[in-house]
Amino acid sequence: MSRETEKAMKAMHEFISENIDLENMPEEEVNSRLDEYMQNYNNNLPIEELTEKTAKTADDFVELAEYAEDDAAALKYSRKALKLDPDNLDAERIVAMAGSRDPIDLIKKLERAVARGDQVMQKKGLFDEDSIGEFWGILETRPYMRLLHAYMEVLSECGMVRKAEELCEKMIHLSDNDNLGVRYRLMHLYAFFEEEEKALELYSRYEGDQETQMLLPLSVLYFKKGDWSVAEKYLKLLSKLNKDTVRFIRAVLEDDLDRYTDEMSGIGYRPYSIEELLVDLMENRLLFENTQHFFLWAYDSLKAKR
Repeated sequence: MSRETEKAMKAMHEFISENIDLENMPEEEVNSRLDEYMQNYNNNLPIEELTEKTAKTADDFVELAEYAEDDAAALKYSRKALKLDPDNLDAERIVAMAGSRDPIDLIKKLERAVARGDQVMQKKGLFDEDSIGEFWGILETRPYMRLLHAYMEVLSECGMVRKAEELCEKMIHLSDNDNLGVRYRLMHLYAFFEEEEKALELYSRYEGDQETQMLLPLSVLYFKKGDWSVAEKYLKLLSKLNKDTVRFIRAVLEDDLDRYTDEMSGIGYRPYSIEELLVDLMENRLLFENTQHFFLWAYDSLKAKR
């Protein structure tokens, strides 16, 4: 769901809460009012470009901040958003990220922003049984999840991996569907700490997710534990799923990754290709930089099977 769609859904929810009694109003009347609202909403969509002069709501200023050309502009717009809506956690996140001097300062600012986010979620009654597990499906909780994700990324980059692991576990507890893909980072952290039981539980939780980002760290985990047969099992699954596995491992051993990274698009990667393996390597350097000999073993193992 795009930010534009999120804005539309948020506006509709506000209209429903203020104008429709879902429990007592006849279904036909509810549908009639919603149809009328959507027609009016679509007819009144702004034709002019969103600028500082045309922005009206906190979400408008957040959008301007997200696409700002520099940190100074992002900081200005996000602060304007907070003036209009002090509980806007997207704006809190941008203020922290655009206004930090260095990664440590950013960690401290995001830590305070997350504490503020906890207060907002508590105030809105969103830490209840009905909401836990459904956070990404609830529009009001998405900014909080984006805030947690930003905090987790910075913790990982600064080597604070146990805190990052705990935060990943919190995020998939709040959002079972894991729309932000936190499970992949978590699997690499489990491999780093050699937490076999947790890794298998995570793998099972997502129904044996047959994806590069799950199978590669699982193979590394069992390599680290010296369980060659299980490490090879996941490696063979990966090689079957991603036909570029051997080519990728050879490129790692020959220090020839730049040839492939230079060819990658700036807007994403091709799934089940060497590009996906490269992204996985770059995003989880902590695990792979400490297991270089895994690639030598993996290459010999796959070469022997060919």
